[in-house]
Amino acid sequence: MSEKNDYDTDPRLSILNVADKCGISYIQEGKRFTAVCPFCGAKEGHFYLTPDDGKYKNVYHCVKCPEHGSAIKLYSKLHNCSTKDAFKELMGFEVSSSTINFIKEAKKAASVKLNCIAYIQVRDKVYRNLIRKLSLSQKHYLNLRNRGLSEKNILENGYKTLPFDKKLKKKICRELIEAGFNLAGIPGFYTDKYNNWTFWTPKEGGFLVPVIDYLGRVQGCQIRKNVAKKKYPWFSSSYMENGTQCNGFIHVHWNKEHSSKKIVITEGALKATTAGILSNTTFIAVPGVNSINYLPEVLKLLKPQKIYIAYDMDYKKNEDVQKALNKLKWTLRVNRYNYTQSVWNEEFKGIDDYMLHIVKNKELVAK
Repeated sequence: MSEKNDYDTDPRLSILNVADKCGISYIQEGKRFTAVCPFCGAKEGHFYLTPDDGKYKNVYHCVKCPEHGSAIKLYSKLHNCSTKDAFKELMGFEVSSSTINFIKEAKKAASVKLNCIAYIQVRDKVYRNLIRKLSLSQKHYLNLRNRGLSEKNILENGYKTLPFDKKLKKKICRELIEAGFNLAGIPGFYTDKYNNWTFWTPKEGGFLVPVIDYLGRVQGCQIRKNVAKKKYPWFSSSYMENGTQCNGFIHVHWNKEHSSKKIVITEGALKATTAGILSNTTFIAVPGVNSINYLPEVLKLLKPQKIYIAYDMDYKKNEDVQKALNKLKWTLRVNRYNYTQSVWNEEFKGIDDYMLHIVKNKELVAK
């Protein structure tokens, strides 16, 4: 029994040490570390190394390809040897001081106290009150206007800039608490080292994108970051003290008639809302091309008669998106839904870009 315990905590068998020995560079993302997948080449943000998140320990997983398993399996696959030989080799290696530091950081992140997610009714009220207390920067306002949204659209959908000012964030949290809201269990909120409630703003900055359920409630939020890569993380606090993890919520944007006879499935809440407004069509959005676990549940509630799939047109060139598209089609077939694959001019990557193009052309013709 003692030997097993030693192996469980031995840094030589840490997924991070194994990644080092396999030449995999990684960066920390909460309780996990992300890297380029050594099997399919998927970019950072798709291949995860988990030292210990309270549920999984020393495992790897790629969301773009089926590769997953233990630290020893990772080494054996990349070195073309048995897991027995992989174990022996790893136990003979030294662990670098930098890896030891990363392992310590991972243990620290894994030890923080997390809260269970609050009920949707509570989350909706907290997020709506948070949105009222935030403002929208000119930069983000122009970004949204350039997508084809009107000032009224922007206001109604609650897009607001996340502040960097720590004092302001703590002040907002105090006001929310004084108004009777409990911030425990609300993704994005956590307590700092002084036990003061605050909320997360990514170092790159960005604006909140509320993710709405079929009843019009704010389930959670994504963030449109001010960067080209990994642009839409969840507004989450899963690795912070008293924080809460955000689930893969499905976003629903109703058309003006509030009809689900025809729905379009795309990726990302902002894209779905923009395309839905420009086309007066009911859109639903998965948070990522592979994040479709909750989709069948939402479709049961909506009871659509016609389903259209509008994943980005780069599926024709991007093998990972193509695989995700096939997975979606398979899920729809299994759940006995008929669907139509939407296609448009490949010059416009997303359905929102294409709908904006159509609207602008109509305006030119009208003139």
